[in-house]
Amino acid sequence: MRILLLPLIFISIGSLYFVFFGDIYPIPESPEDLLISLKSYKDQAWIVAICIIIGDVILPLPSDITIFTLGVLYGPLKGGALGSLATFIAGIIGFYIARLMGEKGALFLLGENDLAKANKFYEKWGFLAVALGRAIGGPAEYLVITAGLTKMNPIKVIAAIFIGGVSSSFCMAYLGSQTSDSPYLAVLAAVTLVVLLLAIFRLLSRKV
Repeated sequence: MRILLLPLIFISIGSLYFVFFGDIYPIPESPEDLLISLKSYKDQAWIVAICIIIGDVILPLPSDITIFTLGVLYGPLKGGALGSLATFIAGIIGFYIARLMGEKGALFLLGENDLAKANKFYEKWGFLAVALGRAIGGPAEYLVITAGLTKMNPIKVIAAIFIGGVSSSFCMAYLGSQTSDSPYLAVLAAVTLVVLLLAIFRLLSRKV
């Protein structure tokens, strides 16, 4: 159960943010509020949006809704591209924060038994877990961070982050550009797309 230490650390950081900065820098609670907030930055809105998405690695920021809003502001292509860039950077940062802890840090957070189980899990299911974690975002993103504590090949992690982040970002940006009522519908679409891409990838790998 020591694996819960990692999310508890990030939850604690998020709680401290709300306690000390929640009133000064309130987090938008809906796509409408976020859209109004981003529009106030005019030409710099995309920079602020990217910072929100990347900041979600540590702070409880609305990264999924932000990508959705990028679609509203910039359309499916530009919004999707900006979201893809930001989610890719966020995923890489999350992974290497954990990887830089080294084996001692991994043992402290997971314990010897859980670390062995995590290594076994990521050896078999790591690519799928990281891709889905990046596509879904939110709490599922811990799948990306936890990969950094294991011996999973960084190249595979980067590829999985790319597939999950790009598919999710373009789905959300597209629905945002169509003024869909629910950004979370895009998450479901992204997960479906990721599963299909991974199935095709596995099929092609078997043929090579």
